[in-house]
Amino acid sequence: MELSKSARDLYLQGYNCSESILHFLKQNNILNVSDEILSALTGFRAGIAGNGCICGVVTASILAIGLKYGSIDKKEVEKKTKIFYEKFKENYKSHCCRILTRKFKDNFNTKERREFCSEIVESMAKELVEILNN
Repeated sequence: MELSKSARDLYLQGYNCSESILHFLKQNNILNVSDEILSALTGFRAGIAGNGCICGVVTASILAIGLKYGSIDKKEVEKKTKIFYEKFKENYKSHCCRILTRKFKDNFNTKERREFCSEIVESMAKELVEILNN
């Protein structure tokens, strides 16, 4: 099984997109993430408290990059954040939850929308691991 599939599984088990990314990193010993940080991610669901703004996968991934490199190398944080941010946009054309999920506007809480978002979680978890390890 591809490692990033476990991020998707976490999402499908009920974690929001941002929680899934950092729980995945913690469970796979990629990054040491405190329980307080995991709890702090709860409000980032569905584009920050359901408002459809920036995707939680993006916010959690940028947080992860900062956790790994932040105090050590600010230039590295900026470089890796830019790589992740551009890769996300290349893959999905937008960072905005509302735009990403627009076809589910009238039926946001469906299995189909969760499956759609789980694919984003999985694919970007894979990208994030590569960025964190390089």
